[in-house]
Amino acid sequence: MWFVYLFALTDCSAFKVGFSCNPFQRIHTFSRRYYERFDVGQSLLLSVDSEAAARAIEAALKGELAACRADSPEWVSPEAGGHTEWFGAVHFNGAEQRLRSFLAAHEGAHVIDASTYIREELQRQSGSFEPWAWSQAQLACDASTSPYTLSSARAIADSLRDWLDAYRFFDVPLFRDDPAVLEFVSSTARSFPSTRRLRTPAS
Repeated sequence: MWFVYLFALTDCSAFKVGFSCNPFQRIHTFSRRYYERFDVGQSLLLSVDSEAAARAIEAALKGELAACRADSPEWVSPEAGGHTEWFGAVHFNGAEQRLRSFLAAHEGAHVIDASTYIREELQRQSGSFEPWAWSQAQLACDASTSPYTLSSARAIADSLRDWLDAYRFFDVPLFRDDPAVLEFVSSTARSFPSTRRLRTPAS
């Protein structure tokens, strides 16, 4: 399954148009705290059955919105790409209507909000996430015992905290059968000062 996405920014300044076979991974490349940067409830995904269809729809949308381009947010790294695919937020409703207009031409296509899709992805991955989170918490604790590896412990804790906050944001429970492990993982993730500051577009 392929998706054409409209990712709306939380600050209502712009939205991103693109296509991907894994929109969850894609939104994560823009920011590890994507659930704060994007309005995932407003953001939309159109699912289609082929890359060719997704590519054609994306090209049509970008062509029609070409005069409405907006700057990429400062916090999107160059490695994330797609810096020419951002458009002014005032045109989001029109882009949504155009996105939905493709439903009639593609059998089986449907539109869902990004929040629902991401929540389902987090639920699907929770079984593998839990042992990973436990191992990361252990690594952070071990690395924190030496000043030479303290920066590594902080980086691990940053990543772990971002993931735990995502699960909390989407109300996906973790470690239902072992609340003590959840407490250990959560407290470890918050035991270190963040190595980075969440920048705003104005900073």
